Amino acid sequence: MKIKFLGASGEVGRSSFLVKTDKNYLLDCGIKLKDGAEEFPEITTTEAKNLHEVLLSHAHLDHSGYLPALYAKGYSKKVKMTKPTRDLIQLLLADYLRINKDKNKAYTQKDLDKLLKNIEIKEYNDASDIIYKDAGHILGSATINLTKEKILYTGDFAVRPSRLLEGCAREHSAETIIMESTYGSKKDAHPSLKEVSNSLIKSINSTLSNQGKVIIPTFAIGRGQEILFTIENYMRTKQMPQVPVYLDGMVKKCLRIYRHNAIYLKDEVKHRILTSDDDPFKSEFYKVPAKKDRSDVTRGGPCIIVTTSGMLNGGPVLEYLKELGSQRENKIVLVGYQAEGTNGRKILDGEKRIEIDDQDYAINLQVDQFQFSAHADFQGLIDFAKNVSGLKRAFIVHGEKKKSEELASELEKKIKNLDAVVPEIGEEIEIK
Repeated sequence: MKIKFLGASGEVGRSSFLVKTDKNYLLDCGIKLKDGAEEFPEITTTEAKNLHEVLLSHAHLDHSGYLPALYAKGYSKKVKMTKPTRDLIQLLLADYLRINKDKNKAYTQKDLDKLLKNIEIKEYNDASDIIYKDAGHILGSATINLTKEKILYTGDFAVRPSRLLEGCAREHSAETIIMESTYGSKKDAHPSLKEVSNSLIKSINSTLSNQGKVIIPTFAIGRGQEILFTIENYMRTKQMPQVPVYLDGMVKKCLRIYRHNAIYLKDEVKHRILTSDDDPFKSEFYKVPAKKDRSDVTRGGPCIIVTTSGMLNGGPVLEYLKELGSQRENKIVLVGYQAEGTNGRKILDGEKRIEIDDQDYAINLQVDQFQFSAHADFQGLIDFAKNVSGLKRAFIVHGEKKKSEELASELEKKIKNLDAVVPEIGEEIEIK
């Protein structure tokens, strides 16, 4: 048996792993955005044609965005995923194709249509050779266990519950784990949900009280809903000013999908959506921009803007930065991981000018960051791996190389006789 690492090795982005046994399984097939360019998994046409099954862990584009290209390369079989993931990728991939229609050479609408026709739904915890369990990362996210091969792929996962989701399933058995390491450094320790929520609201309130506007760039899926749920709760209980909360980009459309998949959410949220008039996703505080140029938002009074994209490498957030980024009374609040090379990381690192549409724009607004992370932190990663029975080897992926190496080293100390490796992109490793 061999595993080939086609992406997300020593980096975050383009997750894709090829398991070669008597069958060929592809675990995820995503894209990576860096400095405005795209990088794809290093899968050949021959490898794509020879796949038996493709298994998707969740809907985020760094895991799903290259799936239609498999059909362009000659793949013709099924792609397995959960129902919420299917609903979400229909929206995300169509949007990605629309935005990139003039420059996307990887695949066409025809390839996307082939993918959507070949989706096979997997339920959590069904008894089979391939077991999906709740990963707690976003709606529909899953860990994937190839039981015959004794391989566990974590995808992206969260150990602790969020406001909307329970934490990941913790009972797993495998000899080999392919494990994410987004927060794989010892320094990576997430604050409690209550602590980070209070800090976020305090930061927002200080800007609103000075007549400023708060921009919160976020992933359309997962983080966006968590942030909106938090803000709605504090506004409803009058712990912050009840200013307009503008939803832009894909955030509003994804709210509908969350509502339609309420059975996958925490019991409290499910109850509010299904059995009461207190639906947190249909709040009176939510607005959408009334004008195409968003001038009603940018020239209006104090407000909160929740918009895509989370790392500022596209989406409406860039239009807001053009208009609001130079004004010191405004604030941008980063609520998730900012990958190397992205505009979000540049702003976080203190750069005062960024390029948008081939023009330089001043960044004078205040910058704040809070870890509303949908990933396990360092201790969560260690605890998860220690809880996998029969574990012999770990391949550490989906993290900056230094973080992956730090986690691999610590895992070898914590788990007896474990061999932990940070593979290279394109590397193929035999498992004996």
